Amino acid sequence: MEVEKFEKKIEKIKEDAGRNILNHFNRIHDRLFTSNNIFIAGYFALSRIEPNINILIIIIPLLNLIFLIFIEYLMMEKSRKEYGIENFDIEELIDFVEKKDRNTSLYSLLSILSTFIVFICFLYLLIFK
Repeated sequence: MEVEKFEKKIEKIKEDAGRNILNHFNRIHDRLFTSNNIFIAGYFALSRIEPNINILIIIIPLLNLIFLIFIEYLMMEKSRKEYGIENFDIEELIDFVEKKDRNTSLYSLLSILSTFIVFICFLYLLIFK
């Protein structure tokens, strides 16, 4: 009886952890999208204020925006696969479960790094141009 209770608690912790990962992913990405939109405006303003900065510099945050949207698409596909998880054969299921959380963390890291690079480029242009 105690073992069953313990196993149920462990299972609940695992389920909550999976939900928390996606919750944190969504919160991080909301902030990254907001930051990137601010950078788009900042790059545009910088290109208008500084005559030696070309308007094409706005491509940097726009490329990051495309990257962030692509990551959101990948996460949507992951969720779509999770919805149809009962249709997986055993090998697909094992592979999916092993990669699922690792990929989510990798996507978050890549999106944070790409937005940080956009920020560094903006600072460089702001300070040195």
